[in-house]
Amino acid sequence: MATWTVYEYARLYRDNHTAIDGENLRLSAKQFDSLKKLITSIESDHDKLFRYGFEQRREVLVCQNYVGVICLPDGDQIEILPKTHKHSFSNVETHSEVSHNSKLKDRKSNDRLNLIKMLKATRYLPAKTASTASLDIARMPLLDVFIQLFLNEISMLVKRGIARHYQTEEDNIPYLKGKLIISQQIRHNLVTKHRHYMEFDELSANRPENRLIHSALIWALKRVQGQTEHLCQELLFYFSGIPQSRTIAQDLKQWQRGRHLSHYEPVRPWLEMIFKEHSPTSVDGSSEMLSLLFPMERVFEDYVALQLKKQFPDYEIKTKVRQHSLITHTPLITGIEKKLFQLEPDLHIKTEGRIIIADTKWKLIDENFPNKKYKISESDIYQMLAYNQTYQKGREEGAEIWLIYPRTEKFRKRIPDFKFDNGTVIKVLPFDVDESYLLGINDVEPIFLV
Repeated sequence: MATWTVYEYARLYRDNHTAIDGENLRLSAKQFDSLKKLITSIESDHDKLFRYGFEQRREVLVCQNYVGVICLPDGDQIEILPKTHKHSFSNVETHSEVSHNSKLKDRKSNDRLNLIKMLKATRYLPAKTASTASLDIARMPLLDVFIQLFLNEISMLVKRGIARHYQTEEDNIPYLKGKLIISQQIRHNLVTKHRHYMEFDELSANRPENRLIHSALIWALKRVQGQTEHLCQELLFYFSGIPQSRTIAQDLKQWQRGRHLSHYEPVRPWLEMIFKEHSPTSVDGSSEMLSLLFPMERVFEDYVALQLKKQFPDYEIKTKVRQHSLITHTPLITGIEKKLFQLEPDLHIKTEGRIIIADTKWKLIDENFPNKKYKISESDIYQMLAYNQTYQKGREEGAEIWLIYPRTEKFRKRIPDFKFDNGTVIKVLPFDVDESYLLGINDVEPIFLV
């Protein structure tokens, strides 16, 4: 069972065997065809995860802006990491290939750690107990990290006690317990006088919640090794007398909530994710092709919003404000005016009577290319213009717009400001994912007119 690590927008080529090819990955024909079948399924939404095509007569799957892990049917895993440090060491001279590979490995470990940090903070990953500061977690493959966090939640549950309930049972036993069932007693024990067919209440741990956990632990045991496997086996011991779930959907529906089961609540999101009821991506009937993939644009957007509220506690910061639309329109048929093309900036910030509109972009720009507009998309600027004409209308004096991109090796500091004709300034700012901090707010920069 091997783990193959690539970054966003890496290319996966169909080949005779599986191997890393620079920043891309060559997959065996069997592995490639299984992924191709997955994204071409009518019931699948995985077409958002990969783009299928041909390059130089070779079949290729191009990763999109989703990060996480995919488990292939043969047991191999493909983990996709955020692209911010994709080229960090591409131009770095090292004294040896060993040194280069060591730095690259450390960089991947740090990227993996940052991803887990962001997923936990934004609740895409329902983990509470495990610390992301652990070096072991940073160096583990992503699937092992996910399973480790899940097992930590199960460990906390076991310490607080496995829930039990009374359930009515019938059995032919050699002692008196509960209520004698006369009809069954006559049928079974007319000759064997020493036995009694009884109906009684038994305190049992055989309940939907525990059956689901047992099934999830069996699932995890097949996919981990080393210390994680050992922990999984220890936890399975506590559920060994409980049968596995035969009907996942039904047991999830029968999941009970209450004060006596409050310690089970952190586990349920993990079970839903594992069994694909609420997985970020899902394919019906593809139990061999588990995928835990997350939209990086949305993760970054949500994470920046959380961190800005900590960085600027005196600011009033709101997310997903829907106050204005771009245009109005009155159809002749109805004669009723309607607002069309609703505008929804990522962040609406108020401070000292000013309104700041901020938008996060999970894109790579380059501070070294002013002649190419720093590789900033024109559509991003037009979008900011629409926000300015609606949310900041009549507030041109001192109005600001923040365009927030991830900090990378090629975008370390705030670039010179852009400025609209009405005086509104667009600040293009780097957000440092490593430090969870927005840079460049208090920097004095020359104004670049557009």
